[in-house]
Amino acid sequence: MRKAIKTFYLRLNPFYWLPKHVSLLLYIAFWIIIYVATQYRAEIKVRELHRLRKALSEKRAEYLQLNANVSQKRSYSALKPALDSLGLYLPEEPPIFLSLQKNE
Repeated sequence: MRKAIKTFYLRLNPFYWLPKHVSLLLYIAFWIIIYVATQYRAEIKVRELHRLRKALSEKRAEYLQLNANVSQKRSYSALKPALDSLGLYLPEEPPIFLSLQKNE
């Protein structure tokens, strides 16, 4: 009878099973920590990937804008005033190619 009462009082404690299963709980906690750490690391890598893609798209847009500006400045209408101010002119005739013959 006394043993039954003692067992009954032990079972009233919600953590009476804890000492038996400490190693199992530590094992489960270890894997939960590993899972959370890998998820956190993956999230950091995904955010870095999104940041790099955004930076790449911004650099590409900047490149396209600079390329358009350079192309515009290389056009004939943009070069003509600068050449005229230096006293240079663009030839009207195409260049003449001279053919060289080999002496044997």
